[in-house]
Amino acid sequence: MQKLILFTLIIFSAFAISCDEKKPLQTDDINISVTLPPFADFVKQITGNRANINTLIPPGTNAHSFEPTPVDIKNLLNSNIYFRVGKIFNLENTIFGKVHLDTTVTKTIDCSNGIEILNNDPHFWLSPTDVKIITNTMLNALIKLYPQHKNYFTNNRNKFIHNLDSIDNINSKIISEKKKRSFFVYHPAWTYLATHYNLEQFSVEQDGKAPKANAIKDFINLVKSKNGSVIFFDPHFDNASVNTIANSLNIKIDSLDPLPVNYLENLDTIGKKFNEYLK
Repeated sequence: MQKLILFTLIIFSAFAISCDEKKPLQTDDINISVTLPPFADFVKQITGNRANINTLIPPGTNAHSFEPTPVDIKNLLNSNIYFRVGKIFNLENTIFGKVHLDTTVTKTIDCSNGIEILNNDPHFWLSPTDVKIITNTMLNALIKLYPQHKNYFTNNRNKFIHNLDSIDNINSKIISEKKKRSFFVYHPAWTYLATHYNLEQFSVEQDGKAPKANAIKDFINLVKSKNGSVIFFDPHFDNASVNTIANSLNIKIDSLDPLPVNYLENLDTIGKKFNEYLK
């Protein structure tokens, strides 16, 4: 009888150990919210698999017409930390006007801190230089809250910056060899990227409003005078208006994504498109 009991205990223990081995390793329950997909990518690059990341405005969504759902608000309120674009981003101001964040539960970090805002344009994450500032802000906040992950987070961020510099250096070399320094867009999201690469952005849309006939006519004349070969559109918007303008000029249209899910891949694509279209 004793042998039977001992045998049963051994089998039970072995089964318990086997089950424990199949359980995933437990990590800190870190819940992070961001507003836009690029910021989700930045956080992911730093935190790896050690955080749950909630993006208020999902990939492929037009940020200018987005309305948060009750689920979006609930996820935001349940976050340990919220990396917001900053006060320059009007949509966030609208959200904060409707929602009271308990700062004792959710720490809010303004990712525009330390960044020079140009022409009241919120798209500063499109500059590789500003991405370094953004990710450093994120890293410092994460280390302060979760010091046990300092080395892991720091190493991840360093790897990301190394890859960012590599792509940025290639783009800089490509663009510096181009004689034409102008590019044409419908939606003027590229002020910071243009500044970074010493380019000049021209847009038909101003202040987020649909352009009037006179503005479209002036834009067409400008593209003609500078021998433009392409008009870039935002893939999150309807491109019918861009098509109409491009057809009148008999030039191409192509997309530039200001809200990429994968920032480095998108930056590489931007370099290749500028290489193709800038002469």
